[in-house]
Amino acid sequence: MKRTMCQSAKDYFDTMSHILGTIDYGLIDKFVELLLEVQHDNRQVFVYGNGGSACTSAHFGLEFTMTGEAGGPRALAVRCLADNIGLLTALSNDISYDDIFRYQLAAYATNGDVAIAISGSGNSPNILKACQFAQDNGLTVVALTGFDGGAVKDLANMHINIPSDNFGIIEDLHMSIGHIVGQRLHQLLAKI
Repeated sequence: MKRTMCQSAKDYFDTMSHILGTIDYGLIDKFVELLLEVQHDNRQVFVYGNGGSACTSAHFGLEFTMTGEAGGPRALAVRCLADNIGLLTALSNDISYDDIFRYQLAAYATNGDVAIAISGSGNSPNILKACQFAQDNGLTVVALTGFDGGAVKDLANMHINIPSDNFGIIEDLHMSIGHIVGQRLHQLLAKI
C-alpha cells in the first residue's frame, strides 16, 4: 500500500490541518449517540485493530470504560479484542490469524452489540472477517479508516474516514476521535 511520509514537522502538521477540514464531525457525534444507546440498553462494545490500530483499540477500551463513576452512571461494557496476547497467539497458531477477531465476536457478542473496527487501510482480512460476522449476526459496525476506507467501508453501518495516506496522521486522528468520544460520553453520562 502506497503511503506518504512528511518531510518536516511543519509539513506533518500542515497536512494534518488540511485533513481535519475534511472530516465529517457529525458522524463523530452520531458515534457518541450510538454508544449512549448501548449503555442505556446494557449492550456491549467490542473494539479491534492491527498494529498501531490495536494500540488505539486498547486505548478506546480504556477511554470508554472510564466513562462511569462509582455511585454514578454505569460504565460502558467494552472489550478490546486485541488485548489478550495469549488468546491472539493461540487463535493465530491453532485456527488462523484472519479469524482472531471473528472468533472472539462469536464467543462474546450478541445481537444488538456494537463492533468498532479500526484500520488504516480498511483491507486487513481479520478486520473484514470480523465485520462480516458482526453484520451477519446483528451487530452494528462502526469503522474508523484511512486512505479511501478500503473494503471495510462496505461492511460498516457507520464509517468515519480520515482521508489520508499517511499512517501517522490516520492513527493520530483516530486516537483524537477516541478522546472526543470518551470525553463526550463522560459528560453526557454524568447528566443521567
